[in-house]
Amino acid sequence: MDGSGGAGGGNIAEPESGIGIIEEYERKLRGEQTLMRNASVLNLHHDPPRARGIAFLLLLLPLVNVAARAQRASKDNFPSCSEALSTVAVPNGPHGLFAILFPDVRMQAKAEQVLLHNPLVCGINMYLIWNLIDRGPESDSRYDFSKVEEAMQPWIKAGKQVNLISWAVGYGGKRQVTPDYVFEQTESVNCENAGKVPVFWEKGFVENYRQFMAAIVQRFGDNRSVGYIRFGLGLGGETFPACMYALKSKGFTPDRWRKYILDMLDYEASLNSPKQLMVGINSFPGPPNYEFPDAVALHAVQNKIAIGSQGLSIRDITSDQSGSPCEVDWCHVFREAAGKAPLELQTVKPSNPDGNGRVGSMVDLLPFALKLHAQIFEIYVQDWLVAYDPANPDYDAHHKEYQQAFESAARVVGAQ
Repeated sequence: MDGSGGAGGGNIAEPESGIGIIEEYERKLRGEQTLMRNASVLNLHHDPPRARGIAFLLLLLPLVNVAARAQRASKDNFPSCSEALSTVAVPNGPHGLFAILFPDVRMQAKAEQVLLHNPLVCGINMYLIWNLIDRGPESDSRYDFSKVEEAMQPWIKAGKQVNLISWAVGYGGKRQVTPDYVFEQTESVNCENAGKVPVFWEKGFVENYRQFMAAIVQRFGDNRSVGYIRFGLGLGGETFPACMYALKSKGFTPDRWRKYILDMLDYEASLNSPKQLMVGINSFPGPPNYEFPDAVALHAVQNKIAIGSQGLSIRDITSDQSGSPCEVDWCHVFREAAGKAPLELQTVKPSNPDGNGRVGSMVDLLPFALKLHAQIFEIYVQDWLVAYDPANPDYDAHHKEYQQAFESAARVVGAQ
């Protein structure tokens, strides 16, 4: 694996140190004698130990300020992820490194502990679980976003952006995400990887989910702390046809699914969202056929919708180098869409810091993705912890290279 390539420019300058902290400390130390000679002014000439203690505190305060200035000088070398940025393909579109906060209380707490004040973390992805928010059409107050907004607050107070990912169907089949009332209005199927899912193209699903989508845009469209919104149109936050084989008994065909997705993208465009909307591209299971993701990407560009892929892995690098398509053809899609729509990537699962395994190391993946004009990175909390959590089992062996990888990427796509 070749992780040496950089994107957005060749040589990347190291952050400046601000001012020489050691030299400043030595200069202050030389002033201790003067301070002690003037101890009588502080009425401490009869208590030398106390005088030395106060002298040390007086010396320490300027050093703290020096360190703070050095930290600010280092931070200022990163462009801002909340302002237009000329180093990305769509300067006015969302850009930066974000942490994925899946609905996992333990991991969310760990992320808040380690990442809340990390300037390289531009913000987080937070998930809108349909049946936890939608109380049904008979309710006086149909949509309750209070728990989501409460979870957003610590990050907003820390100056972070919050991106919202809507799920109509969940992963793994253990948790129902579609509201019960929807199943009263449409047919459904079951499968292991998604559980009970509706027949997506039927009126009972489409109309109710569109109302939920509109409610999200209405609620968060004017929230300055929200970055972008991705509506899951199939499995999770993607366009993959959940329970595809089971749906064949209800009339699933590739053409029917394609029409459903493109119609939903047209509806998204009709919302005139103040926030950038995004779609995740997928292909169908079975022999490679990239007509579907290519059509979705083209339609997204026409509707000014950002394009993302949640399947980045080391195999994409080897495929692209050999002239073969990347997973779901995202490399081709990104080359075609560069400068026309913001482009997002997420690894298929947490990375392999040692470079072995299905995903590979972020040291290799980030430069490759930057070369293909990705400007939004949704990064697993586990990968952030490799870089910044000393308790992480991979920290000792890999934190320096992961920190360097994140810092190099941030110099292209921005930091807080």
